[in-house]
Amino acid sequence: MTPDPAQHRSAVGAPGEPPARGVLVGVDLRGIQAYVYSGRRILDAVGRAALVAELTDTSDPVRGIAGLVPDDCTVLRDAGGALTVVLPDAASARRFTARYTRVLRERAGDLTPVVAHVPYGGPEPGGDPGGAQGLDEALALLPDRLRRARGHMSALHDPAHGYGITAVCAVGGGPAEVLDPSRAQDDRPGVPERVSADVARARGIGRRWHRAHSAAWAAGAATATGAPRLALPMEVDRLGREPGGVSRIAVVHMDVNGLGAVLGEYRERAGDPAVPGSGALAQRRLSQRIQDLTGALARVLVRSVAATVRADPGRDPVIPGGARSISLDHERSGPVRLPVRPIVVAGDDLTVLCDARLALPLVRYALEWLDADPEGVGDPADPRTALHRALADAHGDRPGGGRTAAGGDGRPHTTFVPTVGVGVAVQPVGAPLSLGHELCEAMCRTAKRHRVAAIEGGAPDGHVVAWTTRVDGVDRVLSRWEAARRGPVPRTGLPLTGTGFTRFLDRYLDPGAPGSLTAEGDFRRRGWLISSLVPLLESGADPAPEIARRARVTGAPVDLPREWTPAGLLDAVEMMDLYLDPGLARALDPRLSAARGGPGGGPR
Repeated sequence: MTPDPAQHRSAVGAPGEPPARGVLVGVDLRGIQAYVYSGRRILDAVGRAALVAELTDTSDPVRGIAGLVPDDCTVLRDAGGALTVVLPDAASARRFTARYTRVLRERAGDLTPVVAHVPYGGPEPGGDPGGAQGLDEALALLPDRLRRARGHMSALHDPAHGYGITAVCAVGGGPAEVLDPSRAQDDRPGVPERVSADVARARGIGRRWHRAHSAAWAAGAATATGAPRLALPMEVDRLGREPGGVSRIAVVHMDVNGLGAVLGEYRERAGDPAVPGSGALAQRRLSQRIQDLTGALARVLVRSVAATVRADPGRDPVIPGGARSISLDHERSGPVRLPVRPIVVAGDDLTVLCDARLALPLVRYALEWLDADPEGVGDPADPRTALHRALADAHGDRPGGGRTAAGGDGRPHTTFVPTVGVGVAVQPVGAPLSLGHELCEAMCRTAKRHRVAAIEGGAPDGHVVAWTTRVDGVDRVLSRWEAARRGPVPRTGLPLTGTGFTRFLDRYLDPGAPGSLTAEGDFRRRGWLISSLVPLLESGADPAPEIARRARVTGAPVDLPREWTPAGLLDAVEMMDLYLDPGLARALDPRLSAARGGPGGGPR
């Protein structure tokens, strides 16, 4: 995670505001997702995500890039794989770009930097005649310049490791350069895995990041019973594999809705027209608050799962969920590994790997946590409260603003905490993480497009959720999903709004709900449901005759969820074997403060 912006020695550069004349330099790292999720191990993904964060961290002179930033530089953005700085002239801008891209090639050769320079304040001799009048105008031109730069990439930007190397990297498939003794090649003891240098470097960073966040998130977390030592897993096999049980993991991707509009509007309202660049600096502070929100959400998700763990003496630790439970990976006298692993990739993005049975309950908890009343939390250090107050202050005393949400108590309140789009992809243990991430990102994009269309139709802003259990490629999954959604009889109700998602879980998958699909004991009804009713619903036929026939045969009404629909029932059948609700909100109240040292935070 990026440190406190107060520690950024280059955040304001030279004393005072940005200069009236200079060059705006924008750097966008291309191919981050493919780079991060190119392997099959959590450690590789964690390490590469942390490395991406370090490559845009201007506060750390050892692991970040603070040594590349001159004293007369003003940093406007340095997170999420993007870097925006202001330099006094074209020569210093070229010098900074050359040094930065060189370091990037040495530390992460598979990442491609896209760079744009926008001079402002008047042309320099021999400089770019298409500059901007001021810094604010240069910031408005920068996105288009970056798009144009992406369209002129050449083969010279591709990494070239050389020829004549026959050993192949076990992760990326490129030339192998070093041996990693911490990992056996093809599970053969004593034979180190052959990897490229950047993979080995990322793994070292991943181990350091893992130790730091395990201590901050899992260590000291309260459990339901017992006091075991808790840890986060570093292997996918530790997440969702259970002998004789369901072996599925879920990749959950959450992305803030309308972030560009939120930041742009805040820059206009919080900036001082008399001070060039003040809006950009205010926008940077707001970006840090959003990143704090993402980090706190990752922390509370881990601690909410930890709060449900039962580690009774003499028994294996489990997470109970009604008649079923999740057995936790552990070693005798060793730590108990939680079946959840957050991976923070960018400032407003959060990706979580978890046991597939916990995916939908974790999404529900995240939405409840984001919808909690910020003023009711009562702690100004909580990132929800801090972000809410910053946006509310910028909105001023104008009517409207914010959105109406209902917290855990059901009472409506106004909050400026933005909504999120959520995509969930369920995949077998051992499948490439890149596939799961591409699928969940595609579902997240689909959900966000649905939200935009709903808002244009007059619906209020809200969270939106979509998921898939298919793993046969992004294009095929999306085409099947679109056909199911737009047929004469819809065969899916996805995407769901936040309220619709909660109602769906309560109606179809809550074991205590009438006709719930997760109720235990009625195996004959389950067999009829899968073998007879579901094929009818998938074909679009009228299910009423079959339901009437079933009632005559059994001599009792068919027990189905109340107010069920064909689309909702098909969505529920898809997830009924991959759903276990341990009561996360009961174990850790989402209305509690998530500040450091609070019940939902980490140790001080």
